[in-house]
Amino acid sequence: AGTGKTRVLTTRIAHILLTGRAHPGQILAVTFTNKAAREMKERIGELLQRPVEGWWLGTFHALAARILRRHAERIGLQSNFTILDEDDQLRLLKQILATYNFDDKAAPPRLVNAIIQRWKDKALTPDQVTRHDAGNLAEGKLKEIYTQYQARLLTLNACDFGDMLLHCITLFQKFPDVLLMYQNQFTYLLVDEYQDANVAQYLWLRLLAQTHKNLCVVGDDDQSIYGWRGAEVRNILRFEEDFPGAAVVRLEQNYRSTGKILEAASGVIANNSGRLGKTLWTDADQGQHVRVHAIWDADEEARFVADEIETLQRRKTAQLSEMAILVRASFQTREFEERFLQLGIPYRVYGGLRFYERLEIRDALAYLRAVMQPRDDLAFERIINTPKRGLGDATLQTLHRVARGAQIPLQEAALRVIETDELKPKPRSTLRELMQKILRWRGQADVTPHTELAQIILEESGYTEHWLKDKSPEAAGRLENLKELISAMGEFHSLEEFLEHVSLVMENNEQANGDMVTLMTLHSSKGLEFPIVFLPGWEEGIFPSQKSLDENGVTGLEEERRLAYVGITRARMHLYITYAGSRRVYGQWQHAIPSRFISELPNAAVEHTGNVIKAYETTPRQRNNSPGNFYQRALPAAETYQPKVQIEVDRAHGLVRGARVFHQKFGMGTVRATEHDKVEVKFDHAGTKKVMASFVKPA
Repeated sequence: AGTGKTRVLTTRIAHILLTGRAHPGQILAVTFTNKAAREMKERIGELLQRPVEGWWLGTFHALAARILRRHAERIGLQSNFTILDEDDQLRLLKQILATYNFDDKAAPPRLVNAIIQRWKDKALTPDQVTRHDAGNLAEGKLKEIYTQYQARLLTLNACDFGDMLLHCITLFQKFPDVLLMYQNQFTYLLVDEYQDANVAQYLWLRLLAQTHKNLCVVGDDDQSIYGWRGAEVRNILRFEEDFPGAAVVRLEQNYRSTGKILEAASGVIANNSGRLGKTLWTDADQGQHVRVHAIWDADEEARFVADEIETLQRRKTAQLSEMAILVRASFQTREFEERFLQLGIPYRVYGGLRFYERLEIRDALAYLRAVMQPRDDLAFERIINTPKRGLGDATLQTLHRVARGAQIPLQEAALRVIETDELKPKPRSTLRELMQKILRWRGQADVTPHTELAQIILEESGYTEHWLKDKSPEAAGRLENLKELISAMGEFHSLEEFLEHVSLVMENNEQANGDMVTLMTLHSSKGLEFPIVFLPGWEEGIFPSQKSLDENGVTGLEEERRLAYVGITRARMHLYITYAGSRRVYGQWQHAIPSRFISELPNAAVEHTGNVIKAYETTPRQRNNSPGNFYQRALPAAETYQPKVQIEVDRAHGLVRGARVFHQKFGMGTVRATEHDKVEVKFDHAGTKKVMASFVKPA
């Protein structure tokens, strides 16, 4: 991280050309993203002072497609083949699945497509897919569906992105003359970010490198964070085995971060077993200690970060654009966004939408508005067929016609229409069911806590189930965002108050230009750097992600640790890590456990501040990576990591932990923790809540 890997690669290419070792057509240089490919071309162009268009520099898919178009007829395609995007892929798969009479539950098209693309990432053709690979989804007919899908693509003279490399590998294996031509042509092969290569990319490179065996890859095994999309960290770990005699040059001088930041990063990543190992060092100053700050909850976390940002800006330590907040999951941005809007701090969400602009949040808010505001036609229009329930344009046109004629809202028009024959029986029945639910939810509003009502609405409407059934990579994040939305409601006394708050937030949600704080996920931050970085939410279950631990055990934990390493090494001068003593989940307060990664930070590199959590320690664990190891199983974080947490007591208001108190709304309870003007109380009948100390009286 920050050692100049890409610069080494581009300088090597320039050196090869300037010394006459090869001409441009003999060099194949590959990277993973269009952005990285553009930057590589720009750097080489600047070094050589000449244009590089037409050279073999680009992404894996772009270069493979270039080869494929030259020899398309060999594998049954024409050179002008079409590359299908995801929407077209899904449409084609739905047509194939329809011939089997599968419904979306038996064979969700997105899940089927994801599995097929994963097979392609592993360079598996339909013939190479085993019964074990195919599993039981779609009644065990996935291999057959894959075969039909590939056949239909050929009929359409089309490919998807996975086919670029898969067809290229097939081409090289079936037609040795084609492979030999490219092996002879490419005297030098160079690859950036090699740790992100999947199996198909690895095989493609290995085939091309067999003649000259002149392959140069740069990468960092400690930054392999894309296992969830097919990247194989083993590719870089076994490079010396795959290419005997290869020279390994460790780039250990860091040109980005201070000594303390590098010490912190090295301390964390040293806990991973599967790595090549390196010792980062720098000529720069040791710099300030990494600040690890304990806070009470997400609200205080956002307040602390915003205060620090304002202080740094006031002192002219840095501009807003030089500061970044890197989160593990996108739902974590909400608290910061709302705080920044309150304070007028300009910000941008890098690579994504602001919280209240996200599709699932807008849909959920539309449901809440439709229930609480019967005259809100825009909200009703949005939810009437979301998720799809057979109430499309024809139904809406009928409702609009009735509403205009009687000068009434759409919901009232719907109540009238379901008592007539204006609609066909099926949509009329569906609309009646929807209106009955809306009326029931509206009636529950006065007697049901608003966070609970929101959950009921999202569940009974089928909206939550819609995303549970969706197997796209984005679905889990959308569910997390819905969960965070309900948590946000818990900060308000009523649904009306919350909806008014959201309206005000959206009104002030104009994008600023120029100097802005950056909010982004850790995955999006790879390859970037900022003078000042904030890493919030370092708690078990959030980071490391519980989902990653549950699904992948120790492998998942090591990838999460690599993600922590990436986050730490984005910082150049100042690094803040925060963790909370409690988090609101679905409107209920839950104790949080500090991330195990905090205990892995070297004491000499960090400064602990804050009052909530005073001590934590890791339960000793024996590192053992044998296949039968207990920790290979996906265990809940709390079972594998048990820090000792001590809550500070603030006696300024006379309340201490264990005291019995009375709250006018929640009744009797026991004080669990205190902080300044707030107390956390476990109420006898209302659960654990955080309330103002002035609102409770000693019992």
